[in-house]
Amino acid sequence: MKKNTRNTIIGSISILIVIALLIYLGWYFSNITIFVIIALIISLLANPLKLLLTKIRIGNTHIGNGLASALALLLIIACIAGLIAAITPTIDKQLTALTHVNTSTLQYSYKEQLAQVDAFLHQYDIIDQNECLETIITESVISHLKKITPATLFNNFIESIGGIFLGIFSVLFIAFYILKDIPKLQTAIINMMPDKHQDETNHVLSRSKNLLSNYFIGLAVEIVVVAVIEFALLSILKIENALLIAVLGGIMVIIPYIGSIVACVLGCIFATMTAYITNPDIMIMEILLKVIGTFAFCRILDNFFLQPYIASKSVKAHPLEIFLVVLVSGHIAGIPGMMLGIPAYTVLRIVCQEFFGNYNFVKTLTRSLSDTDSEIPNQQQP
Repeated sequence: MKKNTRNTIIGSISILIVIALLIYLGWYFSNITIFVIIALIISLLANPLKLLLTKIRIGNTHIGNGLASALALLLIIACIAGLIAAITPTIDKQLTALTHVNTSTLQYSYKEQLAQVDAFLHQYDIIDQNECLETIITESVISHLKKITPATLFNNFIESIGGIFLGIFSVLFIAFYILKDIPKLQTAIINMMPDKHQDETNHVLSRSKNLLSNYFIGLAVEIVVVAVIEFALLSILKIENALLIAVLGGIMVIIPYIGSIVACVLGCIFATMTAYITNPDIMIMEILLKVIGTFAFCRILDNFFLQPYIASKSVKAHPLEIFLVVLVSGHIAGIPGMMLGIPAYTVLRIVCQEFFGNYNFVKTLTRSLSDTDSEIPNQQQP
């Protein structure tokens, strides 16, 4: 075997080992990995805003890198806070309506429905004839409540609150410094690599940053478009809690394929529950058909127009390719895998093209990555 060939194989194996080690460390420190991933996504979304802010000049001065990074993050936070503020009145209205519900009517209605479910379960011997679903649910709830002590409840509450604040602070802290020091981080990673692989590493980092930034921005646009269309249709159809259902439907777009189904089910529950509280004689089936029809229309629009456009313009992959990636990543890591499968696949394709681009399999797999993606601007000095 020739020396050059042997060195190439050894170098390829070394790279694969490093990648496998990074994946293992990411899994072992999963909590920290989640914080870093969320912070990275936020920084990629905020990066175009930061670049725009740095171009603003007031007289002979311009906004510095640190201030621009902080302002960009504040704009992202303001958008999220505005969304929460928009749906809070709807949630408050829902909770207020629940406190005024006619309990006797509701109790009679749900007992009637449970009786039908019991008859079905008894017919197919799913539960014993002397059992009923209400008793099973009640006993299960009571058995779990008995395990809860005031001390445990208080400790869990404190830990949950502390975990939430720690998570928010950690994500924002990491996102700020990633956004502020992207050139320094890129330079540090490049310097860690062997000299002969530094150019490829620079290309991988730069192209990944550009493609992933485009992908997450496109995903944010997709969420907004889906939510706006669902809100408009539900409002026209006079469905209660249209804003809450539409926001939920838009947010669940981040979970490919399954997210819309979950959002549709929750939307049906919210819509029928609110309508029933307002008027017990309402036609439940009519409301269900309206909500399901709205989600079905938006799902078709998303599948055939929005998602293919985002995939072709950002990650440069065929829709069937994306579908298979989502299935495989979901099988490997569940819902988080489905959410992060496309970005991970995008980075993997770039790495393969840069380091293993001479193999025919890699050439075929990465043929849709255009030459314009390979044009890397001059590396910024820290």
